[in-house]
Amino acid sequence: MRHRWLSVIVAAALVTGALAGSAPAKVGGKSVKLGAIYSITGKGAEWGEHSKIATEIAVEEINKAGGVGGVPLEVLIQDTGTEVAPAISLARKAILEDKVLAILGPCFSSEFEALAPLLDRLKTMIVSQCSAKPGISALSTWAFRNTLTSDKQLAPAVDVWQKRYGIKTAAIIYDSADAVAAAEGSAVLPALLKKAGIDVKESLTYQTKDIDFSAQITRVKALNPDGIALGACYQQAANIVREARKQGLKQPFLASACVGSPEFAKLVGKDGEGSIIGSAGWPDDPRPKTAAFLKKFMEKSGGKKPNYGGMRSYDNVYIMKWVIESGGVTNEAKDLDAVLCILFYHDTVWQKTDRDKMNKAIFAALRPGGVFGVVDHSARAGSGLADTESLHRIEESAVREEVQRAGFVVDATADFLKSQSDTRDWNASPRAAAEKRGTSDRFVIRFKKPGP
Repeated sequence: MRHRWLSVIVAAALVTGALAGSAPAKVGGKSVKLGAIYSITGKGAEWGEHSKIATEIAVEEINKAGGVGGVPLEVLIQDTGTEVAPAISLARKAILEDKVLAILGPCFSSEFEALAPLLDRLKTMIVSQCSAKPGISALSTWAFRNTLTSDKQLAPAVDVWQKRYGIKTAAIIYDSADAVAAAEGSAVLPALLKKAGIDVKESLTYQTKDIDFSAQITRVKALNPDGIALGACYQQAANIVREARKQGLKQPFLASACVGSPEFAKLVGKDGEGSIIGSAGWPDDPRPKTAAFLKKFMEKSGGKKPNYGGMRSYDNVYIMKWVIESGGVTNEAKDLDAVLCILFYHDTVWQKTDRDKMNKAIFAALRPGGVFGVVDHSARAGSGLADTESLHRIEESAVREEVQRAGFVVDATADFLKSQSDTRDWNASPRAAAEKRGTSDRFVIRFKKPGP
């Protein structure tokens, strides 16, 4: 279960990528605080619940053994509901308000893909335990994954599927609204099946919240392929398999990633016999450490075995312990030269961040004379905080008042991002702005902590 080779590679990447040149240092503080954003409810509930249980096991073990560098470990676990917006807001809260050193998760590729591009501004790493869409960790130098992408899970599964059942033709059914399932159905599976010499007769799609798959299975029945490949999560996959058996289809199924969970077998029952599922974990690995973890997990889960997201969440906690202890992390923010807040101070308003607490924490972390730079989209005069969520804008005077309340003084301003043509009545968020992106009027303020 520990997959030592992969864990070591990821841990090494974390150290060389984020802590290059650091030397071991004494860990300080009352606790070492990490954040965790898991899909405990929603379509990925089992993945998040297993990650939560495994994380708690690791934290208990580490603290019983003396903590991280002698300091107790604390992991603040939050539920994303398997939705993108909460994943982003919870990560921001953990970083900006809770001051965590790193984020464990998220599991789902859609959440990871949306969060990763923000990390270059937030300057905090995330380590996903099960996001499987190929390529998305390249979206930021702060984004890491300790898992196998779906192409690597599916490649050996395709080989077994083909050899065991003599597959020469196939149909693909996939969720076009889910990041990893869509990647599997539109790119990964077609490429792997073509490489194996398997002819794809047709690819059929559905949407995440669909529950009736009779139309797709009726079409597959007419095509009569040798096998059926899925890009799906475990709930929908189980429904698709049951519908196929209901309509009399006996073809074997192929899947990976989100279907690679024990819950799939429970939901599908005997209808799923013979399915080939690629996975990034093996809970029944007989090695002693794996067996010890499995025993603890099943005691806490009511007898359930962990999916690979749970197994890799356990590893990720230990990876972070190793990184902190060996990478020169002191766990203390002090004597910083500068803190920059680029185009997201307004987000802290509508996300209900305690901004007085945040600004005071930034003030405390800076050395005397240190700088707090704020750049944001200008709102209409007199609007104050009213447009922070609807237009992603904030009035400059409101920012000045809040930040100065923490003890800062205005040291300088700049007008190189000013735009006289901006009417300030349109949404400046990157997606909503469309062709107007980059043309908003933006204010630039350099605050300073008094001192030499």
